[in-house]
Amino acid sequence: MGKYKVVKCPQCGFAEVTAASKSVRCFGCGRIWQLKSEMILFSSEEIEKVQGFLKKLKQCGEVEYRRAAEMFSKDP
Repeated sequence: MGKYKVVKCPQCGFAEVTAASKSVRCFGCGRIWQLKSEMILFSSEEIEKVQGFLKKLKQCGEVEYRRAAEMFSKDP
């Protein structure tokens, strides 16, 4: 398994890159969850490949995409 992984939060569906091997904190909803191999969408030793995969995944609309400003705004 690669050092870097693309994972999808089981609660909110937010996809992100992580180097974690045991638990992940979702940047979308803040939930901490245990990382299991079936939750890994893509992995590689090269961060550029992982970031490229995540970018393509988000462009296809396969996962939720939010800008950081949207995640922390106070407006509903």
